[in-house]
Amino acid sequence: MKVFFDVDGVLIDGWHENPARRRPWDTTMAEDLGLDVPLFRELVFGLGSTFTAPLHDCAKGERDLKHLLAEVLPRTGYKGSVDTVVRYWFEKDANLNSIVFDAVKRLSTRPDVSLYLATGQEHHRAAYLWNDLDLKAVFKDIFYSAKLKLLKNDPAFFETINRTLGIAPGERPLFFDDHSEVVRTARAAGWDAQLVDTPADIVNHPRLKGLL
Repeated sequence: MKVFFDVDGVLIDGWHENPARRRPWDTTMAEDLGLDVPLFRELVFGLGSTFTAPLHDCAKGERDLKHLLAEVLPRTGYKGSVDTVVRYWFEKDANLNSIVFDAVKRLSTRPDVSLYLATGQEHHRAAYLWNDLDLKAVFKDIFYSAKLKLLKNDPAFFETINRTLGIAPGERPLFFDDHSEVVRTARAAGWDAQLVDTPADIVNHPRLKGLL
């Protein structure tokens, strides 16, 4: 069985579609780095949909994150290096959910389960997650938006993975994501997508019974 996990809001406690579940990584950013956090959020993450934020050009592989930050950081009052902000961001936004990750590690030991990441990421953070956070130790591969040049709310994102892995129409790979629009899109591509609000939505999933 192929099982796919989103990163943010599922594996990592940080951004979540449900505001009550969000765990901001930038709460001490003003004190630590000396920049205007509300302005930083607006210039990078936007004020509307996740899929229309300035960052989405990076998530689609159309723009380098460091180039975006080099443009916007001076407007926030920041006087340091872009690399310092990138490292700060990635390390602060790497709070693995222990319940979910424990389930992932148990699943990774089973020969009848293949684990993958399906996530909206730009290239730099995808590399950090895979290498520095060592998610490559438990997942077979990472499919991310900048690599596919497709956002996750695009049906082609999941159709591309279907073709890449040779997923048959009736295979119904299991997928956990916190974003309702993405879940609907994945289901339309033939995936068994589960909306995640809490870790219980994963560990109590009927298809994982007997595997955890």
